[in-house]
Amino acid sequence: MARILAGSGANFVGAALNFDTYRFGHLGPHVIDFYRESFASSSGGGLREEFRGSFEFNGAGELVGGTLTQFSQFGPPGPALLEIAGISLPIAEFALAILNNKSLGELPIFDGPDYILGSSQGDLLRGYGGDDQFNARGGNDTVFGGAGNDYILGASGHNYLRGEEGNDHIQGGYEFDDVHGNMGDDTLLGGKGDDWVVGGKGQDLLHGEAGNDIVYGNLGDDTCYGWEGDDLMRGGQGNDLLNGLAGNDWLSGDRGDDTISGNLGTDIFHTFGDAGIDRVLDFNRAEGDRVQLDPGTTYSVAQVGADTVISMGGGGQMTLVGVNMATLTDGWIFI
Repeated sequence: MARILAGSGANFVGAALNFDTYRFGHLGPHVIDFYRESFASSSGGGLREEFRGSFEFNGAGELVGGTLTQFSQFGPPGPALLEIAGISLPIAEFALAILNNKSLGELPIFDGPDYILGSSQGDLLRGYGGDDQFNARGGNDTVFGGAGNDYILGASGHNYLRGEEGNDHIQGGYEFDDVHGNMGDDTLLGGKGDDWVVGGKGQDLLHGEAGNDIVYGNLGDDTCYGWEGDDLMRGGQGNDLLNGLAGNDWLSGDRGDDTISGNLGTDIFHTFGDAGIDRVLDFNRAEGDRVQLDPGTTYSVAQVGADTVISMGGGGQMTLVGVNMATLTDGWIFI
C-alpha cells in the first residue's frame, strides 16, 4: 500500500515525469537520494523532487537496477508538498515511465490500495486503481476516488467529493460538501452543514445528516434519509425509499414506484402526472403535511379502502396510506 501525504495546498493528480536531469546525494552509508531541482533561487519559486530507494550501478556508473521506495516533492522553503511512501517500484519500470513521459498516476504503484492524506489547506487528490482511503483534512478540497471501492473523508472545509467507479463510502465534514457517488452501489453521508448528496448510478444509500441538505438518489433503486434539518429530497429514477426524519422536508419520489415517509415536521410530498406509483406512509394533516402537484396536472381523489388515492392524468398515482379523505382539510393538496 502506498501512503500519500499532501502538504499545504498540494495537487496530487499525477505530476508528469518528463524531466531530463537528475542528481544523486548520499544521505548515509546505505541511503541514496535521487532528485531533480528547478529552484529559481534559494528563496524563489521552484520545486525539488526527490526519489529514494536502493539504486544499483555498473562499472561505468550507469543505473542498472534497484527499487524506488519513496517520492517527495518540496517547494522552498519548508516541509514536503507531497510525499509518497511505502511503495516498491522496480527502477526499470520507473525509467521506462520517464522515457515515455508518463505521469505518477500511471505508474503501477497506484494500481493497489493507497492511503492518501490531505493537508490543512485546499488540496486536489486523486486515486487510481485499488481500494483507496482518503482523508482530505482541512481546507476546501477536491477528491476523485477513481476505480475501486474507496473510502473518502471530507473532514473540515467546503469539499467536492467524487467516488467515481466502484462501491464507495463517502463522508462529508463539518461544512458544506458536494458529495457524489457516481458509479457503483455507494454509501454517502453529508455530515454537518448544508450539503448536496447525490447517488449517481447503482443502488445507493444516502444520508443528508445535519443541516438543510439536498439528497438526490438519481439512477437506481436508492434509500435516502434526510435526518436533521429541512431537507429537499428526490428519489430520481428507480423504485426508491425516502425518509425525511426530523425537520420540515420536501420529498419527491420522481420516477418509479417509491415509498415515502416524512416522519417529524411539516412535510410536503411532491408528485406529477407520470411520476409512477408512490406510497406515502405517514401523511399527517394535523402536523401540516401537504401534497404538491406540478402546474397543469389533472387529477382526481378517491377513497380506496383505508387509503386516500390521488390519480393523475399521466398515469401517476400517490397513495396516502391510512388516511381518510373525509378528514382532509382545505389546502391539503395544491399546485
